[in-house]
Amino acid sequence: MLKTFSANEYSKRREMFAYISLFFCMITYGASFLAMKVVLFEYSPTTTMMFRMLIASVFFMPFMATVYRKIRIRKQDVGLLFLMTLCEPCLYFLLEANALSYTTASQAGIVYSMLPLFITLGAIMVLREKVPLAAFGGFLIAIIGSVMLSCDSAATEIAPRPILGNTLEFFAVIMTTVSIITTKYLMDKYPPFFLAGFQTVLGAVFFTVLNFLQGNSFHLSPNMTLFVIIYLGIVTVSDYALYNFAMCTLSASKASAFLYLQPVFAIFFGVVFLNEFLTPLQILAVFLIFAGLILSQKKMLVKARRIARSIKHTIRKDIRSTKVYK
Repeated sequence: MLKTFSANEYSKRREMFAYISLFFCMITYGASFLAMKVVLFEYSPTTTMMFRMLIASVFFMPFMATVYRKIRIRKQDVGLLFLMTLCEPCLYFLLEANALSYTTASQAGIVYSMLPLFITLGAIMVLREKVPLAAFGGFLIAIIGSVMLSCDSAATEIAPRPILGNTLEFFAVIMTTVSIITTKYLMDKYPPFFLAGFQTVLGAVFFTVLNFLQGNSFHLSPNMTLFVIIYLGIVTVSDYALYNFAMCTLSASKASAFLYLQPVFAIFFGVVFLNEFLTPLQILAVFLIFAGLILSQKKMLVKARRIARSIKHTIRKDIRSTKVYK
């Protein structure tokens, strides 16, 4: 017997899948900071990004050539599509790849954790989403924490210029904010997966041309680093697709709340696999950043608890229904 769902139940399940998608994205993207750091020991930032985007494009191209080949881009959207792509993946990954050449994966992940605050501000100014006044106080606290994090960063063998690296990551966050807000606006006109493919394919062209102009290598060594690059390509596909789906289902400010988890995984993977560490002052800075994030999303956290209780109730109801059916 096939079970049918009402429009309300379908909406709740779609929202639940959006949250699961975001959680998965944060794990894989947190690990990608570690993966990028490993690859940068062997390849230049531009070469790394070229291979990453080319591998991702291999997965997207069949869809772009079949399912989405009949999509017609409106003239008035061309500028926004290229702005979206220029900011991310082009400038964002260019800044982040260079940032990870100078700082640790953990610190870059913490700076990246400020992205939800920038998205919240962008949602207010561009998308006209209503956000509590506390968000601005949280934004200021997180900024102070980010500055403290960089100022107490000492140069090491794996992080030769941490202040420069953290600054580059900060500007990378600004680029991805512009891209996410633009993407959210365009989702009313184009499928989320199409936008993800558009970004990836044009990003591959951008980094291939840039790699050629810089005179870098186009050769991939058949070693363990190759598997890490393939992982990065796959993560690019999955994260773009799943995050864009979540953005299509949820508001920009709601979806951005899950980005709080990303630095947690970035720190975890950096400490466990690269023996990175944080000083006591940097740990205090981390707490300040998270305090700012929590303050900025206080109402959203309350709503998240309500959704969690609703999901838990739905699961229990389904289990009871299954037992009765048996």
